[in-house]
Amino acid sequence: MLDAIHQVLPNLAALGIFGYWVIGAAAGLEAFLPTGLFLPGTLLVDAGGVMVQRGMLDLLDLLWFVAIGSVLGGEATFWLGRHARRGMLGRWNVEGMAAYRRAEKLFARHGGLAIVMGRFLGPVAGFVPFAAAVAGMETRRFRIWNLLSGLPYAVFHVGFGYALGAGFAQLSPMMTRNTLFVLGIVVIAAVLFWILRRLDRAVPYLLAMAGGLMDDIARHPRVDSWGGRHPKTAAWIARRLDRTKFSGLPLSLLALAFLYLASVLVGLSLDFLQSDPIVQIDARLAALMRLFWTPGLIQVFTWITALGDTQLVAALLVLALVWLAWLRRFDLATGLVVSLGLDLVSVIILKAGFGRPRSILGYFHETSGSFPSGHATLSVAFYGMLVFLLWRLSRIGALSASFLAFLFAGLIGLSRLYLVEHYLSDVMGGWLLGALCLLVGIAVAEWLYPRWAGAPRTRPRWQIGVIGVVTLALMGFTMVRVRDYSKALNPPPVAQPLIVIAQGAEPQALSDAPLMAQTLDAEQQFPLSLGMWAANTDQITAALTSIGWQRADPVTLKTLAGAAFGAVRDTIRPGAALAPLFWNNKPSELGFTRVPEGDATDELPRLRMWQTRYTDASGARLWMGAITRDDGLVPSDGSAAGPLASDVVKALSQSGGAKTVGHISGTDASAIPVLALR
Repeated sequence: MLDAIHQVLPNLAALGIFGYWVIGAAAGLEAFLPTGLFLPGTLLVDAGGVMVQRGMLDLLDLLWFVAIGSVLGGEATFWLGRHARRGMLGRWNVEGMAAYRRAEKLFARHGGLAIVMGRFLGPVAGFVPFAAAVAGMETRRFRIWNLLSGLPYAVFHVGFGYALGAGFAQLSPMMTRNTLFVLGIVVIAAVLFWILRRLDRAVPYLLAMAGGLMDDIARHPRVDSWGGRHPKTAAWIARRLDRTKFSGLPLSLLALAFLYLASVLVGLSLDFLQSDPIVQIDARLAALMRLFWTPGLIQVFTWITALGDTQLVAALLVLALVWLAWLRRFDLATGLVVSLGLDLVSVIILKAGFGRPRSILGYFHETSGSFPSGHATLSVAFYGMLVFLLWRLSRIGALSASFLAFLFAGLIGLSRLYLVEHYLSDVMGGWLLGALCLLVGIAVAEWLYPRWAGAPRTRPRWQIGVIGVVTLALMGFTMVRVRDYSKALNPPPVAQPLIVIAQGAEPQALSDAPLMAQTLDAEQQFPLSLGMWAANTDQITAALTSIGWQRADPVTLKTLAGAAFGAVRDTIRPGAALAPLFWNNKPSELGFTRVPEGDATDELPRLRMWQTRYTDASGARLWMGAITRDDGLVPSDGSAAGPLASDVVKALSQSGGAKTVGHISGTDASAIPVLALR
């Protein structure tokens, strides 16, 4: 049960000596003021203490790395403070931050000792060296106190993590694996929320500091001299970078983003029209996703994909417009309508123009075109605009808004991929198109802000009650739509008709085709190296097991995740699932690993197999296989395919488990031996 703790904590020990560097860098970055505003480096140091308790890291080595990292971070902050004292940070009003005021008072009261005390005061830690520099503390004196502060910080937090690990060890017998998993999710969510809160508070100050540095650059003699020689160009650049007007920096950034996204969308569309590798990746990923289907995940992703339902979106649109009218933010309401309207019109036009059919592997039956994905477009153009409204109304911070926008887009897009309602290029195209619509909506809202934004009015109580009832009704409707979302299901794909041939015959279709398996991204190819006639998969398993091969777990999301986790911990089993290769855009259906001699578990011979359409009079089916030597997760070496296939043929023939009945020669492969299992 103790091993389940590794599923909660970052497995930094798998990085070897780099784990010490990562934890030491985390301590240093938290001590450095700009990154310490949001980076929870102390949490990683605490996690390092847990790993020391588990025997994964050495105590003394970790203490040295943490102490040195924190000292270097404090030194960098002191350097930054000296530049601030000289006025080089311009408009950065650090005095307005509560943490700085606390650090300033602490330093005024305790002097150099405050540097040691500040290490244990959370957000104040990075401000104490800064306050010391601003107050004019001597560099030599600061460095002495800074060195003295590093070791107590390291001992305390590594020791705290060690005690926490001991507590886990005592509690783990009373906690199930599911409990630990839920605990891990809760901890990750809490840390993420905490980081976002710190980022939201820090962003204005970081931007002010960056603006101050830009002002310093603008005042540099060389820059000033260049502006004097080119006054018109300098004035144009100044107008484009003006942060006080929408026509300045905001519009410049929006225009650049729009042009970039539009160029990427055009490139993606051309790739689709020219049947570039992205189309092959689409087909392979769709086939792979079906292997990952489980009833539970299908239900979860059905609820997520329901967020793109027309009635649900209409309800949320009405709700948003009601509240924006209540707040008299007609500028934001117009931007929302423009973003959604552009989304709907452009999706209809592009779907009709491209006319790409849906995948027959999809879970739900859909009749509209496939490219681009309307759900993916909505996830950015509509839900991204809703998040923008919340940020513009000061309900959430900028970084929280960005995180929510990416979360909506990612989950809705992933739901379309998982349910095979769209191909990867459809979703990518939808995201890009939605981003273009979102940028236009934001530009319209910001342009109208000085003209249409009104101050909220005091409302009578009955109006407050009415809007409350409307809100509850519309939110209730959306939740019911998500819960009850359903559509007609696609029937199972119709299997291709079988072709009856003799076992010794060479299938013409295979002889005229490239007999090469590929990775999902088509970056690597591996020759097919073995053919096998078998009555069923059990016969193949029995034959290969008899000569030292072990059947791999079937490919599912759970088994692949388990194999990846085992690889990180160097505990992967020979029977772990193999990352599939693709032949004719079909993922491999069977996998085998040759049982190693000794303790080696990586870079072993792996056999991946596909069932073909060919059968003989007795009902046996022809299987084709590709042999590689790799770790099971990243196919990398197919150079030994021929000798390894020869070894399999020889071993099966000598054991009496099979006989050679022929060969197949494709257009780009040497003769492939074909066996008939007995």
